[in-house]
Amino acid sequence: MPSTLLAAPSSLEIKSAELVHGEGIYLLDADFDLILSPAVEEAVNKGMPLNFLVEFQLVALKRYWFDDEIVSLTSKVALSYHALSRQYLLNRDGHQLSFTSLQEAKEELSHIKNWHVLEADLLKKGENYQAALRMRLDQSKLPKALQVDTLNSEDWNMVSERLRWTPPLAN
Repeated sequence: MPSTLLAAPSSLEIKSAELVHGEGIYLLDADFDLILSPAVEEAVNKGMPLNFLVEFQLVALKRYWFDDEIVSLTSKVALSYHALSRQYLLNRDGHQLSFTSLQEAKEELSHIKNWHVLEADLLKKGENYQAALRMRLDQSKLPKALQVDTLNSEDWNMVSERLRWTPPLAN
């Protein structure tokens, strides 16, 4: 049986997300399940960077009107391979980490810890809030020749479902 039939397409899912209250702030912790298809892994190993966007939003729910957006943030994460050093590089909002294997880099990419997303003084007593989180591959950062091919490709269509939840905010 050809190995291409056994190869899984790329996928991206949110496993968990939580807002943690700190000293006057809220931090986001989240875990993702990221699977790269063999074609995407090969592209990374040949030096093509993958740029991901992690999007967070918090809204105050309104019964008879549009919801009020309290905060909307995007974090940029790039995964690449540096051939000279034989290291996988993960750059998250300007902070770079290096790894000896793609698996280690994917593990780090799959976790967000202590992302400062909200000042506690933006919250009002008695309001109901809803948080939303999504992670996706930024296809606009792929080489132009590949962008057309990615439109209908399961290998390159890495977008998590938008997770919505009602966080227990101390307000």
